[in-house]
Amino acid sequence: MRALFCCFLTFCFTGIFLAAGQAAPNAPSGLSVTALTGTTVSLAWTDNSSDEVSFIIGQRIPPATGFGALGTVAANTTSVEVVGLKSNAAYDFVVVALGVGNSQSALSNVVSVVTPSSVASASYAAAYRQQAFSFNLTSSSPALVTQYAVSALPPGLSLNPATGAITGTPTAAGKVSGQVTITHQGAAAATSLLTICVFQNPPALLSPVVGSPLPDRALAMGAAPISLSVAGLFSDPDVSSAARLTTDLGDLDFAFYPGTAPQTVANFLSYLNAGQFLNTIFHRSVPGFIIQAGAFRADATASAVGTQAPVSNEPGISNVRGTVAMAKLGDNPNSATNQFFINLANNASNLDSQNEGFTVFARVAGSGMAVADAIAALPVRNYAAINGAMTDTPVRGTPPASYDPNALVRLTATALVAPLKLSVSSANPAVASVSLSGTVLTLTALAPGSAQITVSATDLDQLTTSSQFQFTVLETYETWAASQGFAQAGDAAPEADPDRDGRSNLVEFALVSPPLAASAEDIRPGLEDQRLTMTFPLRRSMGGTALLLQSAESLGGPWTTRWTPGDGLAHPWIARWEELPDRQQVVARDPAPAGLPGEPRRFLRLKITRP
Repeated sequence: MRALFCCFLTFCFTGIFLAAGQAAPNAPSGLSVTALTGTTVSLAWTDNSSDEVSFIIGQRIPPATGFGALGTVAANTTSVEVVGLKSNAAYDFVVVALGVGNSQSALSNVVSVVTPSSVASASYAAAYRQQAFSFNLTSSSPALVTQYAVSALPPGLSLNPATGAITGTPTAAGKVSGQVTITHQGAAAATSLLTICVFQNPPALLSPVVGSPLPDRALAMGAAPISLSVAGLFSDPDVSSAARLTTDLGDLDFAFYPGTAPQTVANFLSYLNAGQFLNTIFHRSVPGFIIQAGAFRADATASAVGTQAPVSNEPGISNVRGTVAMAKLGDNPNSATNQFFINLANNASNLDSQNEGFTVFARVAGSGMAVADAIAALPVRNYAAINGAMTDTPVRGTPPASYDPNALVRLTATALVAPLKLSVSSANPAVASVSLSGTVLTLTALAPGSAQITVSATDLDQLTTSSQFQFTVLETYETWAASQGFAQAGDAAPEADPDRDGRSNLVEFALVSPPLAASAEDIRPGLEDQRLTMTFPLRRSMGGTALLLQSAESLGGPWTTRWTPGDGLAHPWIARWEELPDRQQVVARDPAPAGLPGEPRRFLRLKITRP
């Protein structure tokens, strides 16, 4: 159904006008009028002519006697909506058929209507989380109002049904729509939709966080390097995805808000991933307000970037400095396509409430706002002759006498970028070397010892978090034996005892004692709480060597294994594990009291083996 806006033409008519030799069309009949809202009515009639050219819609406001022409509708039309009327006002309407040569039929029957009272307050309002809010519902007939109601409000807000005042402090961000109902004396209730969008400021910048720390690692000398994935070691709590737009003046990193504006983020990325923003320009610059891009290419005609279907409006984050929002058509909140802008200042008071709020879908991360400010500081030129939208276009350097696309601010590269940059270091490079390829960490043993490995994650805002673990390089029997200077090859065998002190080379290696000189007695027996203990000194790293704590009722055996390192230190046969500056030692303890009647006498030993 066609709609006519209430706007009188400059002539009036009260009867029939005939052109020479022309027969007037038959007059329409059965004209009826229905009030749809306080500002819109619907007219319907019967078409009694087959040769009309169009119909003229006439309107008057009593007590006027003549009708003004609102406009025409096409031949064979039998209904039309008239919009833009005043609420609670009287109107008369007629319809006239217009024939060839401007011949006019007689007037149809006259219909009268009094438009009902309507909701006069705005259909959209912006509020802010944890800030006081006030909004008044109003009627076109305030003296007739008996009650105000609204079906839904954001948490923290309430309505005074007697005054229509909506007040309170919103507690949660989001958009809530509710039906407003205003009851009037002696008339039908007026209804409309009220949407209140509760905005929040961009989330606070947070440092990366560590998920599950990497466990300590050990590697024997000569073994192949270890490769570890660090893909899940860190996460960025305030950035899940980001893109880098490289301009002639530097990089702009956009950190997206998919949780608040998922459709808008997806829409922007569809253009970016298709390469549609490449070689486009910043075509608008308003210092202290915004810079805008995404619509036109840096070519001789500033050709337009092809657009996809518009995206639904998703306001929710306030248009403060540093945020990135979508441009759209006036009075059409759901019209955003490819144009975006960067807020150079806090534009909340304007852009959060205009056109049902502008959707913020990203923020400029890191030092990118210095680039945005540099673009805004450039001189602007009016290139409307090339493209009507380019009235405030920033130009690099001295503006040329004529339009030159190479002098504009272009997007020279666009791509997704990882929210986190990883790095790794070794506190003891002589012991272990480290390298990082993507998210794969490689550890290489260089010398026996221990090194603290630090993996760091730096986000787009240059905030860094680190995680550490110990990497121990175990000395193997072979590397130890090669360093001892044995006189004969047979002296280097694990079972050999070249110094004749009763300890094999393997035991000397494990107990950190010299293989070419008699060893001092460093295995100490003792009693603790009437329990037999034995203290064994041990090398810190013993690659390829196994330990077994065993007991027997005689030195001739048989020996029973009571503990291995895989059993852990919280064990009934282990009193404690001690760390010394140059070695470690284990204190083994028989859980049975020693020397009591009926208790067998037992011996303890630490057996050193090579698997």
